[in-house]
Amino acid sequence: MEKQRFLILLDKYINRQATQEEQGLLEEYYKRLDALSELELSDQEESKFQQSMLQQIQSRIASEEEHVEPKLKRSYKIWYMAASILLLLTVGSYFYEAKTPRPVVQTANLKANDILPGSNKAVLTLSNGKEIVLSDADNGVLTNQGSTQIVKKANGELAYQVENKDANPQTLFNTITIPRGGQYEVILPDGTKVLLNAASSLTYPTQFNGQQRNVELKGEAYFEVAKRKAMPFVVKTSDVEIKVLGTHFNISAYQDDPVITTTLLEGSVSINKGNVTALLKPGQQGISRSGLKTVSVQNANIEQVMGWTKGSFVFADLSIKEVMKIASRWYDIDVEYQGNVQSKKFGGTISRYKNITELLDYMKITGGVNYKIEGRRVILMN
Repeated sequence: MEKQRFLILLDKYINRQATQEEQGLLEEYYKRLDALSELELSDQEESKFQQSMLQQIQSRIASEEEHVEPKLKRSYKIWYMAASILLLLTVGSYFYEAKTPRPVVQTANLKANDILPGSNKAVLTLSNGKEIVLSDADNGVLTNQGSTQIVKKANGELAYQVENKDANPQTLFNTITIPRGGQYEVILPDGTKVLLNAASSLTYPTQFNGQQRNVELKGEAYFEVAKRKAMPFVVKTSDVEIKVLGTHFNISAYQDDPVITTTLLEGSVSINKGNVTALLKPGQQGISRSGLKTVSVQNANIEQVMGWTKGSFVFADLSIKEVMKIASRWYDIDVEYQGNVQSKKFGGTISRYKNITELLDYMKITGGVNYKIEGRRVILMN
């Protein structure tokens, strides 16, 4: 939200000029201020910005307070709370941020037509075609595939435990599929950890053999690859291959996106597209555009790319259409646009573990985007 827009809304509230809807939104906005404590600022940053914002707000209070009726003085508490909001605006993040993934708490106190966030959901397809719905499966050993035992751990992770590493069995492949409104973590037979985002799938062998550890990805996943110098780890996505030895990286390769984006956090990777090879350093990302034979390399916005792995949406000046494409996968919704709202810009950080009206209300306050919900369809309008 722009500072001026926020101050105008506060002025209208204090002067009894705000509509009932604006009052409700503003009051609800402040009820969530406790969650802002999760933001991490240095003492120096907090002191600097808080002092500046409080001085500005207090000067405005002083000039008007003498003329305020007693029953309205409670409203000035909002100005002090506004300091926290303005502080966050100044440092570029005006929503609370969840620092680590955590289980989704399903609440019964929903607004009318509200939609719950996604949760741990996945379907495991075995080499023989049998499907296991992981959210319904009990913890413990699920089945055996060759010499590999498949286990659902107490924390919900899916893990592959090779019983006889010296054996050279027939290569069997499994696929874990994450629906819209889901995410899931799997530990591959070599110890590589993979966190899969909504509307994604990963195909992999139940035991790695040969010269490479090959997996195939559709959608988005974050990899922490187990080091094995003699056997590189290769991720195949459409017409791109990402090759690593041991590293941490994120790949976004949704079929409805025009680009495949590989973001490196640690180690090194090579991106191969046809005869083109690009090498990434930590903090960089490689962009492969559909229809082009090149791979471009640029500095990455790590906070935005990795927000989903920490339980947050991080939007850095994205169009409403881009925001809602991301949201639609997580909330399992369809989106309809009325008017010219698609190109409006939106930015900020908000927890993925809140119901969809939390996101939509912030978009309404900050960007003037109205909405209505019909079943699992969200309609956005001016």
